[in-house]
Amino acid sequence: MYFYIYDSFLVKKKYAKTLSKIETRLASLDISGHKHSLSILKSVDEIIRKILERDSSPTIVVVGGDETLCQSAPSLVGTEATLGFIPTEKDSLLAEILGLPVNEYACDVVSARRIENINLGKINSQYFFSSLEFDPRQSLIMVDKKYQIIPRGVKKAKIINLGFLSFQKGVYRGRAEETRLVSKPQDNYLELLMGTSQQKVLFWKQKEKKDSLFFIKKMNIDPREEKRELLIRVDQRDVVKAPALVEIAKEKLRIIVGKDRLI
Repeated sequence: MYFYIYDSFLVKKKYAKTLSKIETRLASLDISGHKHSLSILKSVDEIIRKILERDSSPTIVVVGGDETLCQSAPSLVGTEATLGFIPTEKDSLLAEILGLPVNEYACDVVSARRIENINLGKINSQYFFSSLEFDPRQSLIMVDKKYQIIPRGVKKAKIINLGFLSFQKGVYRGRAEETRLVSKPQDNYLELLMGTSQQKVLFWKQKEKKDSLFFIKKMNIDPREEKRELLIRVDQRDVVKAPALVEIAKEKLRIIVGKDRLI
């Protein structure tokens, strides 16, 4: 059975025509289902919990943006559910990685049901779908209980499960292949990317300087100074305070992908 979770911003009038096209296409493909809309009173966790009470192996499709897709994935850990995505924003990075076109054209991908089993990351007891970000200058980093990473002249650190191997947040469609490298969420590793701020080149262009890339299974992050708080950003939304144990989750997630996926 199909269930659709509509992002909260889709109530805006400018999305009415887009939603009409999406729903018409879903009906023509015979995959219409129950619609649930996010709001202040309805969270992703609450909606998914009610869906799972009704159906033990549903197909849950997020209609909207990357942030809501990231929120939905951890709620499906340990279930038989399949996660789908119909992106409504042209700048969706996760849509490009998963090989999904925008708006009603993604309905055909959902209907085709090409499924990948992918990893999730875990920080302490919390799962994450895409990535973590923290300040390496204020951190003590121990990898796999084997070696310590001591950043020098590095200002950014990002642990990636599903995402581009970059600190940039712009659209990647059409860029050269070397600028579209992605983390592989099927290889049972997380990628730790460390780098500096963008460097100016020829006055107007900017080029990102990448310093280091590590493949990890388990990592401890502690504050360098006990009295100084170290915050870790989770999927661009939640915040976890160090100390933290970051690792690959044992559980897998079933997700619908397109034929042009980058993973």
